[in-house]
Amino acid sequence: MDAGRDGAGPVRRALRAVRDVLDATDPGLVRLVGAAHTVGAICLALAVLWALGFGTPFLVAAGSSALVWSMVLTGPKEGEQAVTHALGLPAALLAATAAVLLAPYRVVSGAVFVVLLFVTVYVRRYGPRGTALGMNAFQMYFVMQFVPLPADQLPQLWAALAVAFGCGAVVRFVLLRTSPDRSFVRLRRSVRACLADVAEALAALADGDGATSGDRDRAARTTALRRRLRRLHTCALMLQDSVEACAAPAVAARVRTRMTETDVRAERLAVMLLRAGQDGGTSGQDFAHHLYLPGPGTRRGGPAAGGDSLAVRLRALPETLARGGTPADAAVPASPRADAGPAPAVADAHQALTDFEQAAAGLREAFRWSPGTRTVPAEAPAPEASPAAPAVPPAPVPPEPEPEPEPGGLRRPTTRAAVQVACGATVATAGGQLISADHWYWAVLACWMVFFNTSSTGEIALKGSRRVAGTLAGAFVGLFVASALAGHPWPAFVLTLVCVFGMAYTAALSYTAATFFITLMIALLSDLLGTYTDGLLLIRIAETAFGVLCGVAAAVLVLPRATGQRTDALLADALRSLADAVTTTVRRLTSPAADPSPDALVRAAHAADHRVEELARSLTPLVHPVAPHRARRRTSLYVLGLLETCAYHVRVLAVEAGRGAPGSWSASPARPMLEERARTVAVRLEALAAAGHADKAQPPSAPPAPGTGPPAPDEARVLMHFRRLDDDVRAIAGALPRPGPPDPAGGGGHGREPE
Repeated sequence: MDAGRDGAGPVRRALRAVRDVLDATDPGLVRLVGAAHTVGAICLALAVLWALGFGTPFLVAAGSSALVWSMVLTGPKEGEQAVTHALGLPAALLAATAAVLLAPYRVVSGAVFVVLLFVTVYVRRYGPRGTALGMNAFQMYFVMQFVPLPADQLPQLWAALAVAFGCGAVVRFVLLRTSPDRSFVRLRRSVRACLADVAEALAALADGDGATSGDRDRAARTTALRRRLRRLHTCALMLQDSVEACAAPAVAARVRTRMTETDVRAERLAVMLLRAGQDGGTSGQDFAHHLYLPGPGTRRGGPAAGGDSLAVRLRALPETLARGGTPADAAVPASPRADAGPAPAVADAHQALTDFEQAAAGLREAFRWSPGTRTVPAEAPAPEASPAAPAVPPAPVPPEPEPEPEPGGLRRPTTRAAVQVACGATVATAGGQLISADHWYWAVLACWMVFFNTSSTGEIALKGSRRVAGTLAGAFVGLFVASALAGHPWPAFVLTLVCVFGMAYTAALSYTAATFFITLMIALLSDLLGTYTDGLLLIRIAETAFGVLCGVAAAVLVLPRATGQRTDALLADALRSLADAVTTTVRRLTSPAADPSPDALVRAAHAADHRVEELARSLTPLVHPVAPHRARRRTSLYVLGLLETCAYHVRVLAVEAGRGAPGSWSASPARPMLEERARTVAVRLEALAAAGHADKAQPPSAPPAPGTGPPAPDEARVLMHFRRLDDDVRAIAGALPRPGPPDPAGGGGHGREPE
């Protein structure tokens, strides 16, 4: 039946399932496409050069150039990538020529190597183009250290590199072209796959409801749900970043707004569902009772079909999202205790499920826009502001903060890192020569790589340990693989390409895995070139360990920047972004004159999300399982969790504020309470960002204006999120250490560890 319905057999269905898994785990297939670019450029370059009769050294040089350049060439637009690609060839030619001409002069060659390292790190200040050109020049100089060529063969080397760059351009811009439109289409498919995964995880909670499902099973299902929600959120952020490059502003704004709303509704549904299960107690039988109770009788603004239970609706959710409509009516199983009514938490879960279905339907409509058409189906206009609203003065708009001046001199991050690399590489060059006069450059490479994409001592040390671990694993496997494939060049070549693909695909996921594939590839290449010896991989391990040690020592001793300094700066940025998002939301709700659009609200929340994620990456050394300071690790995890919760509340508030007209709260009796809570939250966040005392930062409360009644349900929900946001900010203040001398006023909550 499935084959007939899908019009495909089991093989095609299996391939479709694999594609769905890739779409969900690799948003936009970014890693897969990048790895395909790398392998395709190498294969095409080697095939052309082999057909032209070039020798093995030129094949190695061209293949290495294609590998490095395919991985480092980045940019948001094809035009920018094309310009960078055109500039890459002269940089590679200059570096390779200098390496060949200076090869007989070891001291001078080593000194130029160190200078080139400094320049490579320093030019990162010029963005992706500077980073790509610097890495390209350095890697070509490095490659020519183990592919020595006489100076009279330079013209052939230039021709080989030109062929490699030409083949890379053909693969990237013709055969495997990745335009913004295509990237968005892949991300759109990934969003759908992530939504399907979330729906399946939610349905799994309904499947695990009886006595056969214990607490451990429910905990595993809950963990899977949270992991898939996190994946959906990551994919949503990527889609919002990419849509700007391929859509008109109005279209991009609508897609961003709908995507944020769907992301928020999915998270809220998970929270409400788990709360409904918790209200039933810890036994599986109680949880089943709440799942099978009839719903409150509303769905999509109308009566529920037959009073469907929460379990029935959840089990039908994957089909609902796939069809873009409501599931077919189903018989409601008898509740174990049908005489009892649904708990309030269950009613909230029903409403959250309805909201999620409506948000997913809205996103589906927004996705009807096709890149290239620049058109999108019309949407219902936003409700107009009430004409009966009294003339209430709008909330004051705070002035935009002046950007902090960028540090100069040795305080500039790229300059400091360049000096550190130069010092570490100098020691690595001298020590690497003592370990092996022929492979000293491995120590320099390891010293340099630990500084790439790192900003603090802790990050450098962690990346260094991962490089050593990957090298050990790759050397262990390489000992057996190289021996087994000795004398079999074609299998070794194919496995080398597999290693290239694995390195490119895992580079963004695990540096340990990428280093493993690099080391295994070196063993295979050495076997192909006839230079493999039993002690080669041992030298590789020793050189790598020494280079990492030099890099860490340079980070600690030369212009050090502690991990705490880096995380403190990023924490302040994240707190200020949250405060900006709160202020923007309140302006939308209370001030018809100051009219931030729904897209502006989403952008502010989006910026806060990015800041929190950047902080999470910088905290990796502190929250690693082997981190030495256990108390600091617990505090970091606790604060990071609170910040992610704050970012969630900010996203919810942005969605809620964007649904109504500007100034919709201007006549609300709850407006004074809203402004008071928002002002309190914003001031606390700013105080924490400035390393102040958030508990003392609350401004004097203005006397609230007289109200005319309780807030409406939607207003109560907004106020609830502000209250919880304030609670989370207070908790962050309680977890962070107090700045300056102890406060005699007490409060001993600051600096304590969460229980």
